[in-house]
Amino acid sequence: MDEKELVMEWITSELNCDSLQIGDYPMYNCGKRMKDQSGDFLIVYFHPEREEVVYTFKDNEDVYFSGNAYQWGQARA
Repeated sequence: MDEKELVMEWITSELNCDSLQIGDYPMYNCGKRMKDQSGDFLIVYFHPEREEVVYTFKDNEDVYFSGNAYQWGQARA
């Protein structure tokens, strides 16, 4: 699985995408932005130094959280 696939796998397995707008977020590696109806959003991307999927929230982009099992060469068991 490549980095883009890892990001999309995390998104589809961890979020209910039915009520979210999903768009590209090119500021980050393979970045995707999930925006809800109120305008709040979550950014999911592949962190090249940590070699894993991470996510952050609107107005808090300098802090990110690990997506855990979604590391390069791994998928959730």
